This record gives sequence, structure tokens and C-alpha cells, in this order.
Amino acid sequence: MKLQITCDWCGKPISRSPSQIKRHNFCCRSCLASFSSKSKNPEGYSGLKDFTNISKHMTKLNLEMNPDRMSASTREKLRMTKLDSGKGVSYRKLYGRHEHRVAAEKMLGRHLTQEEVVHHVDGDKRNNTPDNLMVLPSQSAHAALHKKLHDFFMMGGDAQ
Repeated sequence: MKLQITCDWCGKPISRSPSQIKRHNFCCRSCLASFSSKSKNPEGYSGLKDFTNISKHMTKLNLEMNPDRMSASTREKLRMTKLDSGKGVSYRKLYGRHEHRVAAEKMLGRHLTQEEVVHHVDGDKRNNTPDNLMVLPSQSAHAALHKKLHDFFMMGGDAQ
């Protein structure tokens, strides 16, 4: 038995079985898109679900629903399968963070700020030993260091 209801956007009559009736009902996808559009429906849009920080919520939910899924050993296995599988043109990561930044933080005994840049002294971005890392306060300081090194080697390596 179909029921007659109206589209929540345009008001056009539509027939739906009781199991198909939702909180919001639309005659077509364009009515759904218009209803969900912030520019076309500013009043109604504010009442829709807020997706701010949804990833934090999903992470928490995943931990509650499946606490054993991403144990430390599972994360390490996944890391080892992906490690060095690329072309070697980017920085290695340790659980989603650049290894050289993690090593620099251990060396300093504190977290790095977003502005701080880690420079590899020997130019090998895979060499993350503490004596090869130099923490600079900003990207501009890092660029200035590279310019100074470039100029030094272009002049034959003479210290001035």
C-alpha cells in the first residue's frame, strides 16, 4: 500500500511505501541536492548533521567497536610492509609522521612546532641519526641555509 506524501523541497506529490518514508523525502536527486545546499537552503542546511571533526569521532568509534584491530603489533606489521616500497623520493614515515621529525623531537626532548623545519646535514633524507639533523626555526631560515651552502660550494668550498 503506497502513501501519498510531498517532496520536502518542491512540494510535488510522490507515492512511497511506508518502509520508504524517511525523515526527508524527495521526488528527485536535484531536489535532494538543492535541499542539502548551503547556498540554496541556508535555514534548512543548518539543521543537517554537523560533520565537523568527524574523523576524530570515527577514530573513537573504531576503537570502541574493534579495539584489537589496530594494535601496536598490527600497526608495526603494516608499517613494515609499506616501508621502502616506494621510489625513495619522499621522507620515511613512522605511523603517519615523518621519521626525521620524530627523531628531532626525541633529540630535543620536546615536540616541534609547525613552523620548525628539520634539515639533513649530509643531504640524505633517509639518514635520521641525531648528528645528521639540524632544527631550524622556519622555512625561510632553511632556505637561507641552503642558499649559503649553495654559494659556499659554488665558490669552490672556500670558507670566508
